[in-house]
Amino acid sequence: MKQPLPMWVWHVLRAGMVVGALALIALLFLRPHDGLIAWWLFVLPCIPLLLMLAPGIWRNLCPMAAVNQYPRFFGLTLGKAIPDRLLRSAFLIQVTLYFALISTRAPVFDHDGRAVGVLMIVALGAAFLGGVAFKGKSGWCGTLCPIMPVQRLYGQTPALVVPNSHCSTCVGCTSNCLDFNPRLAVVADVQEGSRERVGQLKFFAGAFPGFVVAFFTLPNSIVGAPADLAVSVPRFYLLTGAYMLVSLGIFFFLDTFTRLSPLVLMAAFGALGLNLHNILRFPTSFHFAKPAWMLGVEYTVVAACTAQFVVRTHLKERRIARLFGPDDDEVADFTVRPGGGYAAAGASTNGSSHQVSIEPDGPRVVATSGTPLLEVVERAGVPIEVGCRMGVCGADPISVVAGSENLSAPTPGERSTLDRLGLHESCRMACSARISGDVRVSFDMSEAEAGGSARVDVAYDRTVANVVIVGNGIAGVTAADHVRRRHPDCTIDLVGEESHSAYNRMGISRLVYGSSAMIGLRLLPDEWYQRNRVTCWLNTVVDQIDRAECRVRLGTGEFLPYSRLILAMGATSSVPSVDGIGERGVFVMRTADDAIGMRSYAQRHHCRRAAVLGGGPLGIEGAFALHKLGLRVTLVHRADQLLRGQLDARASELLERYFRSLGIGMMLGTSPVSAEDVERRKELLLDDGTRLEADLVVLCCGIRPAVDLAATAGLEVDRGVLVDEHMRSSDRFVYAAGDVAQFQGQVQGLWPVAAVQAEVAAANSVGDIRRYEPPPAVTILKGIGLPVTSIGDVEGTADTDELAWESSEDEIRYWKLVIRDERLDGAVLMGRWPETQSILDAVASHAEVAEFLETLRAGDLTVLTAG
Repeated sequence: MKQPLPMWVWHVLRAGMVVGALALIALLFLRPHDGLIAWWLFVLPCIPLLLMLAPGIWRNLCPMAAVNQYPRFFGLTLGKAIPDRLLRSAFLIQVTLYFALISTRAPVFDHDGRAVGVLMIVALGAAFLGGVAFKGKSGWCGTLCPIMPVQRLYGQTPALVVPNSHCSTCVGCTSNCLDFNPRLAVVADVQEGSRERVGQLKFFAGAFPGFVVAFFTLPNSIVGAPADLAVSVPRFYLLTGAYMLVSLGIFFFLDTFTRLSPLVLMAAFGALGLNLHNILRFPTSFHFAKPAWMLGVEYTVVAACTAQFVVRTHLKERRIARLFGPDDDEVADFTVRPGGGYAAAGASTNGSSHQVSIEPDGPRVVATSGTPLLEVVERAGVPIEVGCRMGVCGADPISVVAGSENLSAPTPGERSTLDRLGLHESCRMACSARISGDVRVSFDMSEAEAGGSARVDVAYDRTVANVVIVGNGIAGVTAADHVRRRHPDCTIDLVGEESHSAYNRMGISRLVYGSSAMIGLRLLPDEWYQRNRVTCWLNTVVDQIDRAECRVRLGTGEFLPYSRLILAMGATSSVPSVDGIGERGVFVMRTADDAIGMRSYAQRHHCRRAAVLGGGPLGIEGAFALHKLGLRVTLVHRADQLLRGQLDARASELLERYFRSLGIGMMLGTSPVSAEDVERRKELLLDDGTRLEADLVVLCCGIRPAVDLAATAGLEVDRGVLVDEHMRSSDRFVYAAGDVAQFQGQVQGLWPVAAVQAEVAAANSVGDIRRYEPPPAVTILKGIGLPVTSIGDVEGTADTDELAWESSEDEIRYWKLVIRDERLDGAVLMGRWPETQSILDAVASHAEVAEFLETLRAGDLTVLTAG
């Protein structure tokens, strides 16, 4: 979201609000009558409508929120997490405080200025202490604030979105945070919340109008005058409870017997409560008696605002249903129900919308044709590992219990991955399988028949007795797999420098902020190596290639003979030449151990600030990972845009805006020239004269193919090991694949490319003649909270036609297509697009789009959806 004001302006405004609150407290003690009039008749009447129209203004300027965040701003907070038991009860605590405090207004706070002053002191003090003890806004706004239930009720669809200016680093302190995503927070609360959570939201919404009526009709009191409840205190609370019960009864009757969605019904009751508040409140609001014409205008304005609020909520819910579910109106009300099914009033699926059931007792989800199973599972909130999202790495296998005929046919890459994993043909890679009918799936892989690699019947070279593969990443494992598929007899030695067997390298950023370490990241079980008769040497270095004797020497002193050698060592991180950068507190982010080391160092040294050098994919993922760990992150990039070459200028600008909105600092067009240790932190001097302090520095400045071993052996190298279309090096017995290989001047550094190259190298090494045809470069970022995908030419040239669309709302949804000679040549997509996989396929095949051009110009991508 775009920030309308500089951050320093918000700081000044917040400080002014805190000073104003303290001045009001002083007025309440020194001149109670005037203080009560100022508070009850001028300040408070503005808040309900403000919460409905522009809640972000209140959330940014609320004095309690400000003092709650000051400890964090000045580095004084302990940053503890709210205990789970308290967190589960937070909304109930807020509702109880709201009803208790507001109902006490008539008998106490309307007439005792000093009591109101004490109440404000207690609230400010509690907010401050909460900020000292707990992380983010959890110490007040997320747990104790009595106004929060009203904010949840009115904060569903703000007319004006004002971005958060408090949390420069989001620490995930509150689920469905109103600051983080103000347009979707309450929608998500209702659609994704537990039964208990949704019940609490309904309770407050249902009771609210009754409480408003009781509050304004039962007492007979005037602010600042002696208390006159008109009834006894017990009778007042008894009648208040009765009014609330009647209101609740009406709410739940409508909820049960009408087709109104809970979200719209809550909005309607919130709107009703505000109108009742406006009509029934004291006639001297704002401290003067209003003439009838003014009251009429006021009632009309408030009624119009609240009616628009209800309509906006309805339209928002329909839009979200279309975005995250079926386009068809009849099934747009289907919502995921964990552990149950889905609920819809009389709805049924049609030809374009299908049910995906996750067994044995998971949710059922309705999704449109062409949606990948991975996206369905993610939408259902079921944990699933993700990797390359192209069916190559093997991170997300899933068993198809029924309906396999209603899934897209496996691509060659997916089929190869399933064969490598030794899975039964009923299994699929969730990221590649797209639905076209009802499907039942399961994560229980116990019934999947595990076997050796699928045999490829070729006339293999029987003189190849020993194949040595250097590198245990995706290229190395794929090479071993395809050698064994073609050659049943040769020995295969797979030598890996890391201590871990093959793992999902795309998931290592999770090791920085997550607590599960390597759990779930491994791509192959240990028995895979034994089953395929592959000798795996982990934590082992190859330090010499003896081409004359056709053998490699290990760092242990042992020798491995080879008939064919496949180099798949990958690449190492490039380290920029920065004077004084040193090693303490400085990391690269290339391997699992790198990520684990960063997390460990940040904890041991209580790091608060981090600098990430580099704005490529690794830098983007590293900055986001450290941000999620809770550090204040600044990304420094020498180019003036992020992901240059992978995104066009507008997409890069949107990505930069997204990161800034998270509180991640961006310093583009500059780079560090020197560094020095100052106490226990680094101080970087940038070439524009800026000094940047950081407790931890991460270098993400590109990759350097690991060619030293090959170069020492006399192989032809440039940036990488030079290979031909058979992935053969300058030595006919030595092949290379993956990040270490350079083909036609290119080192692409992409997992799908590495897998294809490894298959070609393995096939040729044992006599199966294959040629490598480079696929279009694909970049997929989904681990940063914003889906980003690009393929092929993203910039375009003078002879291309470029079509683009961008959301006009405060959200990031953008696409661009590059068309050359009426064929798709490239694409960029940001945000969630169901057509993403179809567009990737269309660009890869250079699909002709002449007949669709006018439809595409109108912003409709569905014409590209594969049937």
